[in-house]
Amino acid sequence: MKSTGIPWLGDIPRHWSIRRFKFLATINSGQIDPRKATYRDMVLIAPNHIESGSGRLHSQQTAAEQGADSGKYLVGRGQIIYSKIRPNLRKATIAPSDCLCSADMYPITPRVSELLPEYFLLLLLSQPFTKFAVDSSMRVAMPKVNREALADCPLWYPSLGEQADILKKVADENQPVDDAIRRFNREIDLLREYRTRLVTDIIAGKLDAREAAQRLPEDAILDLAGRPADTDEAEFTDEEAAA
Repeated sequence: MKSTGIPWLGDIPRHWSIRRFKFLATINSGQIDPRKATYRDMVLIAPNHIESGSGRLHSQQTAAEQGADSGKYLVGRGQIIYSKIRPNLRKATIAPSDCLCSADMYPITPRVSELLPEYFLLLLLSQPFTKFAVDSSMRVAMPKVNREALADCPLWYPSLGEQADILKKVADENQPVDDAIRRFNREIDLLREYRTRLVTDIIAGKLDAREAAQRLPEDAILDLAGRPADTDEAEFTDEEAAA
C-alpha cells in the first residue's frame, strides 16, 4: 500500500494510479428542450429513477410522460449519469440507451483507455468518493457538487485488466442478492396480478366473497383504509395516518 496524502481516501495499493477527474473524464454541456419532437419520446432519467447506492435503474419514463418542460442533457448509451444534488444518496447509473437526463445530473464519459465505465461507476458510488462529494456540496447553499469540484477530485484505479477482475468479483458477490431481488419482484408482480383479477371477478359477479367474509375472524375485517373497522382513527399518529 501507499499513502495518497488525501485524508478522505487514505492508502491505496502501491501499483495503482491516482489522477484528477478532469484528466480521466468529460462532462456533457449544453441543454436541449425536451418538448421538441426530436426529444419528447426519449427516456428521461432523473435521480428518483435510480436506486440509491446500487446503480440500478428501477424505472423508465419518456420526457412526454413526465411532462418535462425545462432544459435537459442529452445522454449517449453507455455514458454514466451522476446526480449532483444530495450526493449522500449515491445515485448514479449507466445509460442503457440514448436518452435524456435531468439538469440535476451530469452525463459523464470516462476515458476508456484508463477506466472501464462499470469501474468508473463503482468509484462514483464508493464511500470515499461520496465523502468527497458531500464535503464539497456543503460549501454551497443547496447540497450539490459543481463541475469545478468534480474536476479536481482525485480518482484511484488499477490497470484495465485488474479493473475487469474487480468487476467480476463484485458481480459474483452480488449474484445471490440480484437473484433474490428478481425473485421477490416477480412474486410481487404475481400477487398484484392475482389481486387485480380477484377484484375484477368480485365486481363482475363471477366470485361471491360474502360466504368467505362471514368465516373471517372479527379482527381480520378491515375498512377501506386498511385498518380494523372498529379502530378509533384518533389513536393513529400522523405517520400511521399518512401510511
